[in-house]
Amino acid sequence: MDFKKIALNLAILLAATFAKAHNVWLEPTSSQGEYVMKFGHEETENYPQSKIQSIQVLNSQGKLTPLEYRFKNGEAYLTPQSELVFLEFNNGVWSKLPNGKYVEKTKREAPNAEFSTNPIKFGKAILKWGEQAFYAHNVAYELIPQSVAEAGKPLAILVLHNGKPVQGIKVGTGEDAPFNLTDEKGIAEFTPRKGANKVWAEFNEAVLNNPDYDRRSIEYMLTFDAN
Repeated sequence: MDFKKIALNLAILLAATFAKAHNVWLEPTSSQGEYVMKFGHEETENYPQSKIQSIQVLNSQGKLTPLEYRFKNGEAYLTPQSELVFLEFNNGVWSKLPNGKYVEKTKREAPNAEFSTNPIKFGKAILKWGEQAFYAHNVAYELIPQSVAEAGKPLAILVLHNGKPVQGIKVGTGEDAPFNLTDEKGIAEFTPRKGANKVWAEFNEAVLNNPDYDRRSIEYMLTFDAN
């Protein structure tokens, strides 16, 4: 087996797919109460454990606390005893070269790059509809449904950055799908479907005086079930 050729093909694949935004979210496994953290766009991919920044749940006092997980075959497995799970994932630094390709290198490592980006992925899973689903939790970014989701009924989603409502944020099912923009109150409507739902939002930030990258792209994925 030619491992150099496999590595080269993988690098080309990553460069080709980076332009498509990736996200993180939870999916139940076949084991009772167990979930796996998925990463990907249209298809899921394995990921190094080092890119997991945190997996947190709410304790009985409503405070975020780290959750232990096991990492197996390129994915994290967890068994949360909580209404909500919060995920943070740092996908490294990617630079766009003059030929249009993306490489996982910093601005210093690829000084001829057109720009360098640090993509951060946040996820929040509502595993049980309780009062905590409608509260803010003192995190940098958060999407908060304003009522229990019902299939086919428009649902107001509040978008917060550092605890404050943000206007003009795209909210939808994904970057390739139609979206609504948040209004001056930070609210956008989303219409759930029956079963599992993913609500996507995107933030972009310019970064000054950083030798490794020029900007941060923040992708947020809220998941829940609707009846």
